[in-house]
Amino acid sequence: MTTFSQLVDRIVDETRRPDLRNDICEYLNQTIRELHFTPNQGSAIAYRENLTELQLTANSEEAFTWAIPNPQTFQQMQAVRFDSLYSRSNVWVYAREVVPNRGMANLDVFYYRAGSTFVFSGYGGLNSTISLAYYEYPRRLKYRFSANRLASFDDELGWTYHDDWDATDELKLDARNLSSNWLLLRWADVVSEGLRAKIYKRLSDDSRARTCYSLYSQLRVGLFTSEVSTGGSLT
Repeated sequence: MTTFSQLVDRIVDETRRPDLRNDICEYLNQTIRELHFTPNQGSAIAYRENLTELQLTANSEEAFTWAIPNPQTFQQMQAVRFDSLYSRSNVWVYAREVVPNRGMANLDVFYYRAGSTFVFSGYGGLNSTISLAYYEYPRRLKYRFSANRLASFDDELGWTYHDDWDATDELKLDARNLSSNWLLLRWADVVSEGLRAKIYKRLSDDSRARTCYSLYSQLRVGLFTSEVSTGGSLT
């Protein structure tokens, strides 16, 4: 387990390249995002930890719209349930996603995406509820020097917090979320090897870069099989 800033410090010390701190921060965020795609095909990977659930209340009779709260981290919609509608077998109705076209005139229940907005149709009218399940990427994290760190983690002592973020459980949770994510907390070894591979490639140390990338490729298989939301292959 580690935080973004602590891992950056460790790699800076290991490589003895404090001049590359800003680049290492970029490479670390890049590695975290990279782990959300298969290495060969570039297909998006949906991890259970990234699933978000939300219930909306429609404020219009028809064509209710919902703006994605954080477009920069939105990955994909998983399911849309119109809670006010039931099928003949008395189960909830799940809407299907469509691409806007003239055929939509013949559809009653559907949704589509327009940029950073989703449009829902046939949900049941004003004040009907719509349940969403969607995946988000982890947010990009920022490096903070030790005196300004919101939260830090030690294997023996656990979490410690900056004085300004140590007052309530809510502030502590915010501090942890701004300092780390589930990949750094559970799969720091995988992330570290991916980061090292990029740094050594930058330094033209091809031998170390290949070794780190090979280990990174092996370790990410374990991450995939342990955390992936649905079946599939990492290739």
